[in-house]
Amino acid sequence: MHTQQVERIHVLARLLLVSPLIISLAVLTASIDWWGTYWSEPMMMASVASLLAAMIAMLTQRKSAGVFAVLVILGIGAIVSGGPLLTGGMVVTSVGWAGAALSISLSKKGTLARTSAEESDSPPWEALMEALQLSENAKRVLFRDRELDLLRRTIQDDMASGDVHSALMLCDQMGSEFGAVQEAENLRSQIQQALHKRHQEQIQNELAVLDNLLAQHKWVEAYQFAAKLRRLYPETPLLHGIEQHIADTRVQYRHTLEARFVEAAEKNDVEAAMELLKELDRYLTPDEARRFMETADTVITKYRDTLGTRFKMAVSDRRWTEAIGFGDAIMSQFPNTTMAKEVRELLDTIQSKADEDETAT
Repeated sequence: MHTQQVERIHVLARLLLVSPLIISLAVLTASIDWWGTYWSEPMMMASVASLLAAMIAMLTQRKSAGVFAVLVILGIGAIVSGGPLLTGGMVVTSVGWAGAALSISLSKKGTLARTSAEESDSPPWEALMEALQLSENAKRVLFRDRELDLLRRTIQDDMASGDVHSALMLCDQMGSEFGAVQEAENLRSQIQQALHKRHQEQIQNELAVLDNLLAQHKWVEAYQFAAKLRRLYPETPLLHGIEQHIADTRVQYRHTLEARFVEAAEKNDVEAAMELLKELDRYLTPDEARRFMETADTVITKYRDTLGTRFKMAVSDRRWTEAIGFGDAIMSQFPNTTMAKEVRELLDTIQSKADEDETAT
């Protein structure tokens, strides 16, 4: 069993040693087949160079160094090609450099002698795993500035798109993984300021909607909207006293109605005064309405008499349609009066007259 394991390891080792030639030939073949693409020319040049390096390494009995030399050359070719190959090229180059460093260190005088006793217990791929780990660290050091710049741009993009949570997470990464603590704090402050400004603008827009409801005298909707704002922005000082603002606006509008009603009554503008009285009735309590009782009775009486006069004149002039309109107004607004009873008795006859005139026309 032990002999079989040793033979397998030797086979793998031989394949590993000839792998530079195989990899270089494969890349060269792919470059020729895909000639004309953005990566074909750089990768063909890199594959030719890697073939030369592999053959030199085999001739000089430095086959392990040839493996890592090929990786470095092909990685550089991928980096020059750019595009999607850039990241892979960086990784391959880092692995190659790390492997070359490991190979050089192992070839120093006395190193092989000290490690020969451990080779039977330690598989050969452990060195490769160590090299891969070293390559990640080397990559982080080599491309630290580039990764930091990419991180900055990503944070700015997240801020512009409103993804505050993602931007803050990246700030934490900048401080913990790259050590840029002060810059991360500055960016975090900018994000918080931008978030505060955005909230302020949103609240101002919502308050504009509330003002529009108040301008339309939609008091119930205004109170409901204010309650919604309280739930959405419970801590903002911009909403302090918002309910009192609605109440004050309502009272102010009521005072305006009162003044306009009194003015219309004094000018004997009966129709305007009556319309204002109907609207004012929704705002006054019984105690408040007593102040306008006398004026309101006068306006109502004059308005009713005016409707009656107009009804009679329309009947007299045979303006049946207008007479029906005045009659309907009398019956709906003063249903329990003698005038309404008289109009109701005449209305069927007037309707017949109107139908006859329409037929004759």
